[in-house]
Amino acid sequence: MKSQDWVPKREQSFVDLCLKWVMVLADAIKIAAFGWDQTEVTATLDKVNGFLTARNAYEADNSTTKRLAKDEAKKEAINAIRNFANSSIRFNKKMDDTDKLFLGIYPKDATPTRHNPPTSQPITVVENSVNHFEHKVKAVSHANGDTTKPEDAYGVRYAWQVGGVKPASGADLSKVKFSRKPTLVVTHTEADKGQAAYYASCYENSRGEAGPWSPVEEAFIS
Repeated sequence: MKSQDWVPKREQSFVDLCLKWVMVLADAIKIAAFGWDQTEVTATLDKVNGFLTARNAYEADNSTTKRLAKDEAKKEAINAIRNFANSSIRFNKKMDDTDKLFLGIYPKDATPTRHNPPTSQPITVVENSVNHFEHKVKAVSHANGDTTKPEDAYGVRYAWQVGGVKPASGADLSKVKFSRKPTLVVTHTEADKGQAAYYASCYENSRGEAGPWSPVEEAFIS
């Protein structure tokens, strides 16, 4: 199965998948164990539940209005779970293949590879934001000195950790998130104050294959 086709086309199969997502996204123990961001979890859960509610309404009254509302809610739910899968599941080191398969995400090595990974290596730039517990992390292109992605990159894989010894590679950082955006805002807590935070980034193609990691950069949480 191709990575872009993991969301079922048959609606009843998609309903079944959504019920699994609701089960996991509503489980506080799993949220903590997987290190998920509660705000992202809540937003995704709202879209999935919104589709299930709209579909139930359509089943009870299959009018054109209800069908259109159901179809729109379905599109929003599909976008939400795709985005959450990219940002919080596919490269989550705290989840094993069984956890991912339950949510419909196939292991990366189960997908045939036909495109080469990106060849460009970004520079990771870390800036303080207005909120002193936030860091703005940018993947900057060597070629042009700005955040424009190279042609073979679909998005950026960001990695970071708070405290500990500075890792030799971004692949060794404990937290990972994919984004189509060239800047990621990482929010820390009062408990992190005074500690070093380490960041790295790499470009990623549309099949989830990563290019070379940038050097690991260090910033302090003040």
